[in-house]
Amino acid sequence: MYAKQLTTALWLGGLTLFCLFPMYAQSSLNGKVVDSKKLPLPGASVLLLNAVDSSLANGEISGEDGTFRIGNISGGAYLLKVTMVGFEDFQTDTFQLENTGNQRWPDVILQESAEQLKEVQVLAKRPLYEQKIDRMMINVAASSINAGGNALEVLQRSPGVIVNRQSNSISMSGKQGVIIMVNGKITPLPPDAIIAMLEGMQADNIERIELIHTPPASFDAQGSAGIINIVLKQTADAGLNGGYSINGGYGKREKYGASLNLNFRKGKINLFGNYSLQFDHNPQVFTNYRGIRKDGNFIETDGSSDRSPDLYNQNGRFGADYQLTPKTVIGVVGTYFDRYWDMEAETEIFHRTNGLQDSTTRMFTTEINHWNSLAGNFNVMHKFNDKQNLSFDADYIYYKIHNPSDYSYFTVFGDGSAGKEQRLRLSKETPIKIAVAKSDYTQTFGENTQLEAGIKATQSTFDNDVRVENLLQEVWTADSLFTSRFMLTEDIAAAYGTVSFKLNAKTDLKIGLRYEYTSTHLGAAGEPAVYDRQYGSFFPSVFLLRNINENQSINLSYSRRIFRPGFTQLAPYLIFYDPSTVQGGNPSLQPAFVHAIRTDYRYKIFNLTLEYNLEKQSIRDLPHVDVEQNSTFLYPENNGKTHTAYAMINFPLHPAKWWDMQTTAFIAYQKFDMEIEGERLKIPSKFIGLFSSHSFKLPKQFSIELSGQYFTANNSGVTKYKDNGQLNFGIQKDLGERWGKLSLNVTDIFTTNNYFGTTDQPELNLLVKSSYQQAERVFMLTWSNRFGNKKLKDARQRSGGAEEERRRL
Repeated sequence: MYAKQLTTALWLGGLTLFCLFPMYAQSSLNGKVVDSKKLPLPGASVLLLNAVDSSLANGEISGEDGTFRIGNISGGAYLLKVTMVGFEDFQTDTFQLENTGNQRWPDVILQESAEQLKEVQVLAKRPLYEQKIDRMMINVAASSINAGGNALEVLQRSPGVIVNRQSNSISMSGKQGVIIMVNGKITPLPPDAIIAMLEGMQADNIERIELIHTPPASFDAQGSAGIINIVLKQTADAGLNGGYSINGGYGKREKYGASLNLNFRKGKINLFGNYSLQFDHNPQVFTNYRGIRKDGNFIETDGSSDRSPDLYNQNGRFGADYQLTPKTVIGVVGTYFDRYWDMEAETEIFHRTNGLQDSTTRMFTTEINHWNSLAGNFNVMHKFNDKQNLSFDADYIYYKIHNPSDYSYFTVFGDGSAGKEQRLRLSKETPIKIAVAKSDYTQTFGENTQLEAGIKATQSTFDNDVRVENLLQEVWTADSLFTSRFMLTEDIAAAYGTVSFKLNAKTDLKIGLRYEYTSTHLGAAGEPAVYDRQYGSFFPSVFLLRNINENQSINLSYSRRIFRPGFTQLAPYLIFYDPSTVQGGNPSLQPAFVHAIRTDYRYKIFNLTLEYNLEKQSIRDLPHVDVEQNSTFLYPENNGKTHTAYAMINFPLHPAKWWDMQTTAFIAYQKFDMEIEGERLKIPSKFIGLFSSHSFKLPKQFSIELSGQYFTANNSGVTKYKDNGQLNFGIQKDLGERWGKLSLNVTDIFTTNNYFGTTDQPELNLLVKSSYQQAERVFMLTWSNRFGNKKLKDARQRSGGAEEERRRL
């Protein structure tokens, strides 16, 4: 059956291409650099700068014949700057570049310098935030505060991004369901593993982060809140180069880490790799409170857990490219991820009736959560000519989760007597296997039209074996209520086509259509078919860009998306916060579907965004309280709709030559339409977010940065979270070409990055409070440096086919 569905997807993809034919191609700028005698100058730096702030838009090095070609340029106002050792700099006045395909620039004539300098270094610093047509780019290296940190901390300081450490979720523009990609590849991990992976990814290895709110049809339809793409540092040209960093710091306890990236290219071969390790000892406090009314009494269960986890993270990525022919490149990429988390916790739970203490339960917990994975990618890129490309990717991913834990607890009653110690142990073993194959085709027609098309097939399997045992009369006995084993197989076939073309000199249109067919089978021990579900869906997208003049532009977009539940959300898992508070999964979850409308308006350096989303069959983590047993079970379920309206403004300012500012502010309104215990609820939520970053250049190669963020109180379904934020400070010293950079950073100065949530629905007898208090003031010292040939070009970006699958893991 799967082969038939793939055939259907391919047929629909071909039909889509036939119906959607032409597509707009971005402009390119061609020219030649010569000396005063009109002789070609190879190796000149040709920089295309944005006219509004002189930030780098794109660049190239002139070839052996002095020619250059700067591609992938959107229409707008630019400056052209050309530099070369021994020659005077060349820079134009502001000029307008239209979206008219290839454009020829007159020969650039460089005049010899009156003085021959020993070395000339041209630096075009990117701003921290860059707003593009379909995404916001965060240039991580532009902020000294990011030195020594990790990817998760960078995201926490990104405009419109909220990282909730309590629920292990990442939201963007107030919406859950963000897709995480690394170098254009989706990360198919469960939410808690995504958080762990980002914690172990050194910021020093990151080039930039892209926030893509409305992805086009060429991306997987998965993800209701958009895509966050993390682009790692890569370079490639003749010779060897690389970089390394070492950091150490202290918050509540010690932290340290290191990273290394290498690149070697010679002839037709390019070898590359990076590796990072990180250790973090971060004491935390979890609290859980439950209040219920029963038989005229108010019964409270109030627990607090002191946790002392150690986290060891390792990430590795290694690969090679080979230039098979002048038009064909083949490559392989292997990735390794290992996250070892172990914890000891002491929990104290107070039981009260009508405000009077009844008893106290003390629980001692040890837990290990070990994730490791190996992934391989084989890719081929063939360039038929300057206007026609074909690529193929095959990926295989293997994950294994090992998660044992032990609990021992006893109760001290009001009269001082103590109950018998009880013991419980839990084991969870989950191997996950994913195979992906995809192919993408791009063709440009004329100077203004481009076509993209592709197909993709994915198969995912996992075996989730959870065993819970109680120690009864010195014998470990399985608890049938919680012990389970589930097996899942899921096949997805997809095809897409997108077309772009110009309506007139200032207006561009891009339309796309994607079809995905999904077949999911979930079975359990003793029940081979828990459910067997098949469904197919179309996902259209439309983008309209209008360049009003060189200072103003407006972009409109619409897309339909899907948010599939994560594998661990489907397969039951268990976390015991205390003997009567448990979190688990839900095998009956259905996907959520989202309609998204967005407009972006730019006036000079100011960007304004307005967005509206309607999500149906929203997936929510809801607490279910059993009044008779006085217990709470938290699990995800499909429940109602979510409306989200959102406005954001982003602007850079330069109050002085030594002072740069980047500020983003947003306001969001959400309405959660849902049903609990037969009661229809409509819960509104309004909240505001503010991000600001200030960089100061000081004498003697010192620089200072101050950044902060703040969120007002907001709702996630029935749970209301308190306001939170953080303030960060960093100072950096540039030690020169040989010795690199030294940074001292202080993050979360006032230890305010904690999460406090309350669910209070009196008519439902539902009062639950919880907190995740992990904030710490961290002092981090980082030394980073580069070596080898520092004039190398960027390497080929590799975007394999398993990106959505990595996220779902």
